[in-house]
Amino acid sequence: MIDHLWPEIWDTALYIYNNPELGGEEYQAAAYLRKIMEKHGFEVISPYLDIETSFKARIGATKPVIFFLAEYDALPEIGHGCGHHLIAGASAGAAISLAALKEYWSGSLVVLGTPAEETTGAKVALVDKGAFSDCDAALMFHPGQSTVINISSQALEALEVIFSGFHGHSSRGERGNSLVSLVSFYQEALNYKKAFYPEQQIDGVITSGGITPNLIPQKAVGKFYLRAITTELLKKTVQDFRKMIERIAEQNSTQVIIKRFEPRYLPMQTNAALAQVFQEQAKTLGVKMDMQQQYIIGSMDMGNVSWLVPAIHPYLPLGKGKFSAHSQEFKKMAGSPEGEKTMKLATKALALTALELLLKPELVEKIWQEKAGSGFTL
Repeated sequence: MIDHLWPEIWDTALYIYNNPELGGEEYQAAAYLRKIMEKHGFEVISPYLDIETSFKARIGATKPVIFFLAEYDALPEIGHGCGHHLIAGASAGAAISLAALKEYWSGSLVVLGTPAEETTGAKVALVDKGAFSDCDAALMFHPGQSTVINISSQALEALEVIFSGFHGHSSRGERGNSLVSLVSFYQEALNYKKAFYPEQQIDGVITSGGITPNLIPQKAVGKFYLRAITTELLKKTVQDFRKMIERIAEQNSTQVIIKRFEPRYLPMQTNAALAQVFQEQAKTLGVKMDMQQQYIIGSMDMGNVSWLVPAIHPYLPLGKGKFSAHSQEFKKMAGSPEGEKTMKLATKALALTALELLLKPELVEKIWQEKAGSGFTL
């Protein structure tokens, strides 16, 4: 069925690829996906839970309820350099392919549109608003450089730092200079990352540092991502971050405000039993998944979902896995026949995994038994 529907499925991904939209602005992508889902018999709610570019498409009214998560935001300047058009295409494609076989299974399928993964992380808000209250399993894939599935990502805290102080001619000394405080802290953050990477890291950009060289800015602003491999270690990173900032502010006679500007991401907790189902289905397609535990140096809002329901976020290689995400090379590959090949494989593996869950209630019970004993819960 996937082969039969493939031109429509790939066209969906290409449309999103050729019309990149930043997080929270994915109006065209969301509209295109909604249209496809409605065409194939899904009932669509949009906007969903007051998130403007989110949607929920459902077919079926009984248990189990299998969720396919669709991401479709692009990166600034690069476009779809993270391959989210492939994620959206694979999730939508798996769902509509199974919908065409509805007479052979019982249960429900949901495609959940989850915007802004690269920024505000709509999955976090969707978790908090109860979007997953009836979810039995959450599935998605991500293009990458290797075939891994048992992954754990880093916890993330997004903090904005606003230094303020003297506002006047730059001939004055450094004391009270907000930009000096921010630059001093930025250097300390780099040293912190060098000392503790990869377990802990601080990455940032200066978003406001003045207008002209002959005027000390009244304020200097930076945005920083703090990451750590566990939530406890993230707490320590945040504490260290605040201590460094407060010390520098005091030394330079400046004031400082620290505030969160994006939601906190939790580490991804892959459900091993669900991962095993995906691995077995991928094997039938000629793909051997690496089942070793892998720690991803990065963060994802899928982590928050995984603390609530059984979830997987497998990576499948784009081409030969030569290029890393968030690059022009990755973007080019993601829109090529190699990207299509990866997405088609993902679509089939996701569909087969969902079908196993729909046909075998004991598998759903097994993945929830693991979830209950994991100790990770919201």
